[in-house]
Amino acid sequence: MTTDLQKTPAEPVSATVATKNFGDIMVREDQIITFSPGLLGFSELHRYVLIEHGQESPFLWLQSLDKPDLAFVVMDPVFVLPDYQVGPINGIQKELEVKSLQDLKVLVILTIPPGRPQDMTANLMGPLLINVVNRRGKQLVLESSPYSHKHRVLPAKG
Repeated sequence: MTTDLQKTPAEPVSATVATKNFGDIMVREDQIITFSPGLLGFSELHRYVLIEHGQESPFLWLQSLDKPDLAFVVMDPVFVLPDYQVGPINGIQKELEVKSLQDLKVLVILTIPPGRPQDMTANLMGPLLINVVNRRGKQLVLESSPYSHKHRVLPAKG
């Protein structure tokens, strides 16, 4: 990882990060999302940044700043299931210091099989909750959930 820290009185600290998928990207300190603990299977990785896939695209990339070759495709679950509900999150709201539900962003991780994007699935059982004000996040595991960890994003053909 390459980091060239720059600071001027009017700007937050920024760093250049070398990534596998996006090349060198400039990341400001106020863009970094901290997941503590990390994501499932990646507990040692805590710092991420969201990158737009395209202006009109519902997809985002959750790029790890701790492991430059790791990036997850994520999206708002309402694009997959319009009535998606995480459930009671009072403890998480406190933990992430969420003052208003409008400050909470919910995302789900997508799995896209190589060469078969039509078979992509969303992990609705493990949503990511992010406080957009303080940039703290947490991945939940929804136990006793009506949702699947492999919910089809696109309808099956046939």
